[in-house]
Amino acid sequence: MLRCSPASRRLLAAARPHVTAPKLSLGRDQLYSTSSSRRDDGPGFTRRTRFLALGAAGGALIWYASRRRRVTVAERHHDRSRRDHSLPAVPPAVDVDGPVGSPVKPVAWADIAGMIREQATSFVFTGHQGAAGRIDAVRFESNCPTEDYWTVAVGEGVGGAKTIYAGVYDGHAGWACSAVLREKLIPYVSAMLSPLAPSAAGDAVDAAIQKAFCRLDDQIMAAGRDAVADSSEPLTAAALSALAPAIAGSCALLTLYDTQTSTLRTAVTGDSRAVLGSWSAAARAYAATPLSADQTGFNEDEVARLDRAHPGEKDAILDPNSGRLMGLAVTRAFGDHRWKYPQELVTRIEKRFAGHAPRKQNATPPYLTARPEVTTRKVSGEDFVILASDGLWDVISNDDAVACVSQWLTKKKKGAGGRPSGEAKANWSFKDGWPSYKATPEYFAMDDMDNAAVCLLKNALGGTRRSIVLGLVTAPTPTSRNVIFFKDPYRK
Repeated sequence: MLRCSPASRRLLAAARPHVTAPKLSLGRDQLYSTSSSRRDDGPGFTRRTRFLALGAAGGALIWYASRRRRVTVAERHHDRSRRDHSLPAVPPAVDVDGPVGSPVKPVAWADIAGMIREQATSFVFTGHQGAAGRIDAVRFESNCPTEDYWTVAVGEGVGGAKTIYAGVYDGHAGWACSAVLREKLIPYVSAMLSPLAPSAAGDAVDAAIQKAFCRLDDQIMAAGRDAVADSSEPLTAAALSALAPAIAGSCALLTLYDTQTSTLRTAVTGDSRAVLGSWSAAARAYAATPLSADQTGFNEDEVARLDRAHPGEKDAILDPNSGRLMGLAVTRAFGDHRWKYPQELVTRIEKRFAGHAPRKQNATPPYLTARPEVTTRKVSGEDFVILASDGLWDVISNDDAVACVSQWLTKKKKGAGGRPSGEAKANWSFKDGWPSYKATPEYFAMDDMDNAAVCLLKNALGGTRRSIVLGLVTAPTPTSRNVIFFKDPYRK
């Protein structure tokens, strides 16, 4: 049964003021019925109508029976144009003591490859000194519409230099904010960098990237704020549209590869992470180097920053056990109006525009910023970088993620094709009663040699432990990731 919200009940009553609607309590669900009512719709037209309405946002079922006068030929034609359907028959008797079944079907191993590859793709580019580069990307989603996006593009960077951009946007509390970042963040950054002199100092470049991030977030928040002024009518389409990106939130991870200088810059807002696989000719191996630090309450620098910005509030706004900021898993983000707007504005949005309730600790907003931390590093043609949302890093370490791509590269260079891997037993561990696992090298499967991001994804989902993979794909966690190779492994 669909539940009718208080707002839906008010709208229903406003639409039919002549009908009384006694409520019958059925636990959490509500059944609304009306007594019979008579109304005169004009000479010769009297009808008796009964309604049974079950409503929710986006759906309603209305049943009615009526006794009407004879209709005209024109009315018959109008009725036929509506294409009404006949009522379906009740199914034959079933075994009420038998199994009900589930609409969610267990995924078969034969379907895994197609599901993981559904949103996989690759791009090639010309990098430093004409070297061929490659980007492998994949997204694996569980909600609809998904809240996670990624983008890649080539455009102007510092002083107009050719720059390869790659971003991952991990949305939460809705998809509208991350969708804005997908469309706007790279163009904003490029617009801020291109006017700089080619010889601009590193601090100036970092400041331009940070300005682009903050400018975009400021405009997201301003659009929402301006749409809900005191004089605004409640629940207008324009206001709800403008509010959507501000109510939702998103992390952002962006890398910028300057092909002229072979410089890689990484900007992070939130807890998505970039990790460099740097090649050591002496060791003949790859080493993992984080290019960003997760911005959560477990990051001591973030705790200190918030303590300086909100003196005396640290114990009230930060949970040391979960690392959450007033309930939010990250300490920097785009959007998230309840952590940025004043309390009275959040309350107005809640009451008049179907927003969320304010955070109780909201005393000196804003508590969130979209300002990123930026790192800079020179890279070589043998290096690669992994960009991913926290869905990947929750189950695999920096070192093991680089080891996975390194194994993939070694196999690729040898020209070995993907072969089905064996099956290993699941090894769940339990922390505080919750099952968990880690993706480690002994369970790596090298089945997917055409896309390194797909290989990394499958191993993050369990690798050779097929029961883990099947369970997570049946009820998956949304993840997005890119792997950037500064030298295309498909070219000799």
